[in-house]
Amino acid sequence: MTISDFSKLIKEKLGVEIYAYQKYISEELEKMMNEKRFIIVSMPTGSGKTLVELYVAYYLSNKVDRIIIIEPTRLLCDQMYHRFWKRVFGNDAGMEYEGNCESFEQGKKIIVSTPFTAAKCLDYADSIIIDEVHHAFGDARYQDFIVNLEPKYLIGFTALLPSYKKYLVDLRLVKVLGEPEYLAYDFKALSQIDPTFKLPKAIADIFDSEFNSLEDSVYEAFFKGNIKGNKETVKFLELTLYTYGKEAFCESYRRLMGKVEESPYIDSLCDSKELSHKARALRSVLNVYKVEEFKPVLIFTSRKSTAFEFEKAISDLGKVKVLTGDSSRYERLKVVQSLRKGEIDILISTLVGEEGIDIPEAKLLIMTDVPQSPLRFYQRLGRLIRGKENNNEDSSSSPTPIKYLVVTLTPKTAEYDNLDEALRNLYLEGVDVSYIVEKREDKGPVARIVEIINKSGGQILINQIDDTKKKINPSLLSLLNENESKSHLDEYVDRTLRDGKAMYYYDYTMLGKVIAQILMGSYCNIGYGEEYMKLCNDEFKKVGEMLLKRKGNIKLDKKTSLRPFMKLFLSSNLNEVIESLNKKKEEFEKELEGKEYRVSIKLSKLSKGMTSQMAISASLNSVTVNPIIQINYYDLTEEKLIRLNSLVIAYSGLVEFYKKFSL
Repeated sequence: MTISDFSKLIKEKLGVEIYAYQKYISEELEKMMNEKRFIIVSMPTGSGKTLVELYVAYYLSNKVDRIIIIEPTRLLCDQMYHRFWKRVFGNDAGMEYEGNCESFEQGKKIIVSTPFTAAKCLDYADSIIIDEVHHAFGDARYQDFIVNLEPKYLIGFTALLPSYKKYLVDLRLVKVLGEPEYLAYDFKALSQIDPTFKLPKAIADIFDSEFNSLEDSVYEAFFKGNIKGNKETVKFLELTLYTYGKEAFCESYRRLMGKVEESPYIDSLCDSKELSHKARALRSVLNVYKVEEFKPVLIFTSRKSTAFEFEKAISDLGKVKVLTGDSSRYERLKVVQSLRKGEIDILISTLVGEEGIDIPEAKLLIMTDVPQSPLRFYQRLGRLIRGKENNNEDSSSSPTPIKYLVVTLTPKTAEYDNLDEALRNLYLEGVDVSYIVEKREDKGPVARIVEIINKSGGQILINQIDDTKKKINPSLLSLLNENESKSHLDEYVDRTLRDGKAMYYYDYTMLGKVIAQILMGSYCNIGYGEEYMKLCNDEFKKVGEMLLKRKGNIKLDKKTSLRPFMKLFLSSNLNEVIESLNKKKEEFEKELEGKEYRVSIKLSKLSKGMTSQMAISASLNSVTVNPIIQINYYDLTEEKLIRLNSLVIAYSGLVEFYKKFSL
């Protein structure tokens, strides 16, 4: 099983050729694996590290019984399995990321999985290959499960492993596997190995524009829907705050005051004299990328007020000039000439600088906001990566030096999401984005949702996050008829669930009241006597009529209707939540002692979740009711949690039902 055999397999299965540098790295790894068991490989984004991962598995498949491929997210599991592992290894490869253990039980040779599922399904693994291994350094969940499995080999791959991460290796891993060996291949190394490898035109970096406490409190008020007013105006102001900073935000707020209610938080922010978060971030960038080393420096923002704030903020760092739409054509030409003569160190430009101005001498471009328009982003990028005209026939003897692009983004906001399209454009333009990989992880709105859950003590009802939602009405009739539209936060909550950062269970007290109404409706269809007359009001009779029409079956399957009952918690707290639900189950069972009842739960899979069917039987005064209730769980597949939550909801409903007869 040589690299040439592997090359033929890849050509046959994937239709691609293996580059010379990929063969070289694969052979280096093969030699090292004869002596070392713990190896970390870093290769730049776009250099094809997945093919090297495939070769490691190909080589180890003759040495070990089972190889586990760990991906950090379910999405990556799915993508990498179908795009690579299944196509190359066929039926020998399996995938598990939903907490199921089927592929493990079937004895698949190669299994693509997440840390959570692998830890649940395995007690031993011969070899582990970890994609995006930077996630594992310093993360106890990764390191605990690896230590427990005691693998013969641990091979990790990443686009970038920051030096500080090397010091976070768990000493237990070192004891099991020995000291890790690091194979680092940057662009320079790859071009030396393979002369046909092309260097990037530019290297991208990213800096966080962190809110201070006052800015954060104003943004969170917008995020939670606490700022009332014209919907589009509120949305625009929220975006302006995180994208352009305090000066642009306050300018827009004063202009639009009639369309949005006043807020003491906003007034305090606009009265403060401190630099905005974007201006503070800009100074941080220029403290790292020194002006004297990178001048002329280009800085882009889309707002004039922000541009002039930047000018004041960095005036002590060099000779600064601002170019806006108010600048005449003559002024623009004069600025370009001054830049080329070295009379200006830093140019701050608004939209006017995105086209029609060529400054090939620039070594550093700082984007303090990410244009949503791909064309505008491309035009900005062109100001940097367009090199000087070279009329020399032997232009290869004087290659264009690598340039630098820095983007400043506001953590825990949608600005990080806006970078996705930009990254694709960067990559297509030959820009290395590997430095962004580590820094952008978990920085978007999902991080804001996680932070809010943390602040609340680890659990929170979704209505306590989103102030735009109606108060919960635990009424069956309302629940079945409710068709509330999605709010701006629903998408972020769903993403938090899909990314595995959080989970939820339905509030058993409130949904228990709905179950009690269903039981009462069933009773009012067949009950009789004095208690019937006293308890069966119009609402219960309407529920009873509905049950008759539906033959005793009720489906609570509308996502928008069920959403307000969702109680979010961090995935890392799953065991605590299960323990808490078990205690509540035992409490309800004590309350139900002496009562004649029965509950059975049947689970089945949905495309992105599960359905729980609760068959409940309750007897009282020679009357037995037995409705069947279906509750859908979306973006949740943890069977133990769903079964337990459903049982506690049913018990809560039974307790509420029997209480009505003891009044």
